[in-house]
Amino acid sequence: MISALSCDGSISIAPDGAPLCSGMWVLTQVPEQFDPSMLDTQALAQAFSVGFGLVATVLVGALGVKAVLDFIKRA
Repeated sequence: MISALSCDGSISIAPDGAPLCSGMWVLTQVPEQFDPSMLDTQALAQAFSVGFGLVATVLVGALGVKAVLDFIKRA
């Protein structure tokens, strides 16, 4: 675990720019930083597939609408 310095009161800024705590400065345990190797590859692939499917559906629909409008314009 990583520790972060936090204030159990309110924080104010001194004229020289230093942070002041109205209570006590305490060390708080925080979880580890983000690690991409912890991602589930199957869930990640599924999320990318769904995103690609949504974009592809909108793109194909837009191309269809464009084709219909071009046909009407020429007629």
